[in-house]
Amino acid sequence: MKTRLSIFVFVICALYGVQLMFKRNDPATGEPRNIEVAMGMTIKDLIEKNRLETGLRVAQGYTVDVDKLTDVMPIFFDDNWIKFHLLAGEQSFELPPGRTLQISQRAGHVIGISFRPFAQPRPLDEMRAYAKELISLLEKKGWQPTGSSRIPVSQDDFDASGKSLFGAMKASSGSEIMMTLRDYGLGPKHESFLLLPDPNFKMAERSHTYLLEVDVYDGVRDYYENLVYPRRIFETGDPTKALPLRQWIEYPDWTPEKAGMVPTTAKERTMPDASNWKMSPNHP
Repeated sequence: MKTRLSIFVFVICALYGVQLMFKRNDPATGEPRNIEVAMGMTIKDLIEKNRLETGLRVAQGYTVDVDKLTDVMPIFFDDNWIKFHLLAGEQSFELPPGRTLQISQRAGHVIGISFRPFAQPRPLDEMRAYAKELISLLEKKGWQPTGSSRIPVSQDDFDASGKSLFGAMKASSGSEIMMTLRDYGLGPKHESFLLLPDPNFKMAERSHTYLLEVDVYDGVRDYYENLVYPRRIFETGDPTKALPLRQWIEYPDWTPEKAGMVPTTAKERTMPDASNWKMSPNHP
């Protein structure tokens, strides 16, 4: 009898240990991590300002793999718990904590962000109420509408993929903002981390709960021609050969002028992958 009892206790303890091993650590149960971003800021400044680490990517961590990421690849934090602040002078704003932040960059400079506030998808009426509040706040801060600010009211306002765009606005700096509501059930599978595992949940079916995404872009379009391609040419001779992000972090103020490069001709700029700068004929 004692032997059977001992085996039973051992099995229970083993099962409990396995459960703890695979139990999901939900960061949303703790305090959010503040992340402050400004359009155009260098990734070096982003890392220093927000006390981010550099190295191999860590699940639910705040590490930037500066050797794996290239000069045009985004920095992605997912399944985290982040309170996002956009730094834009008098037009700065913050968003409620959320799990997902993507920071787009070119040549080690921030060109945009995508952020999803809230821990879970929410009913449409709740998302509508918050979106209305956010748009009102942005207008008071001087953001100007550039398109329809009509927030979706019913399923008829969403496309076949369960998506609806609205809230296009522009800041005096030239930065642009766009908002998206999407039915969680029709969203891409990679967004499934927003929910705890649910064996009864099926993708590609309307869930009637929604994700809000806020996208901000800096409005600058010439990073490739003026920074990305010139530095690739300077370092490798090939404008299509990407450089590791580390090089832009170590030398964030690099410019083709400082490197002794010269402007390309109008004809040269019509070529594919054209750069606005080339090596000087006098370069050794």
